[in-house]
Amino acid sequence: MKTPWWAPDARGWIGIGVFALSVMLLTMMYNSAAFRNDEFIQTIATLVIGTGFVGGVVAWAYAATKGGGELADRNASIVEQQAKASPPISSEEKL
Repeated sequence: MKTPWWAPDARGWIGIGVFALSVMLLTMMYNSAAFRNDEFIQTIATLVIGTGFVGGVVAWAYAATKGGGELADRNASIVEQQAKASPPISSEEKL
């Protein structure tokens, strides 16, 4: 099933999710004095928002270009068409 033109691809969903996680943590810390003063929550928020978690996820998601994904899909369909058109390997003569 092809996704609608307006729906984000996998990279878009990752970006939306990371943004939502960061906003949720900041909102929870803003609204709750207990969360602001809790050392564990501060550490988790720092790890999620300010350090490698967000950077790692976003870097992984955006390392490949969108054109690269489209090229991979096109190559996969070409390989699939060639595989359907070629005879099975087991019927070839052995040397």
